[in-house]
Amino acid sequence: MVALGLDESEMTGQPAPAVSPIDFPVWNRSSLARTTRGVILPGFLLPLTRIFAHIRTEGLRNLEGIEPPVIFAANHQSYMDVPAILAALPRRWRYRVAPAMRKEFFDEHFHGRSFTNSLNYYLSTLFFNCFPIPQREPGALATLRYIGEFSNDRWCLLIFPEGRMTETGKIAPFQPGVGMIAAKLGIPVVPIRIRGLDRVLHPTWKMARPGRVDIAFGPALRLTGDDYRALAKQVEEAVRKL
Repeated sequence: MVALGLDESEMTGQPAPAVSPIDFPVWNRSSLARTTRGVILPGFLLPLTRIFAHIRTEGLRNLEGIEPPVIFAANHQSYMDVPAILAALPRRWRYRVAPAMRKEFFDEHFHGRSFTNSLNYYLSTLFFNCFPIPQREPGALATLRYIGEFSNDRWCLLIFPEGRMTETGKIAPFQPGVGMIAAKLGIPVVPIRIRGLDRVLHPTWKMARPGRVDIAFGPALRLTGDDYRALAKQVEEAVRKL
């Protein structure tokens, strides 16, 4: 559902081909949308998540002493990753999260070709405060500006820097976008390790199965410099150690 990949040319400063503007939503953080989430999440979506994902949380004390905005960076196991992480977070953090979702997953919506795809896009945006990030086209600067705008209002980014879900449970190398965002915006990164969610809802399954899920939060990282691949590697190593 969500991932992160930013175009290499914009990170290196090389010219990139022109593309259509990205449709970044702002309405999903309106008072009406926030009120709707405040009802739907605790009243339906999170209880449903907990029926299947029996979550054990570790490391919440690492959130003490820091304030939003932060970047939550997690490994990517399942379409249930976002609701599971929201269920694991304390309330004061849960309703300040904006998950990034892979724009290409909603290509039919952006080209006006599928009512179902558009419905899924709007429901994800409304219920989970998601927003699209492109992976196969330039867009890093526009994405960075958008994230900077909502982080100024103390919203926290949730990203999955592998760029894709695992089918084996193993963590794939993190893409450099997480390093660029953290370094450029000066926002701390909180690593998150998910275990067992692929055995609750594997990417190839159509129906979830009840099972135990461990979600661990690590100490916040401060990333500086312009070697974004090396910075992303630091985040990856921190996630692997949890």
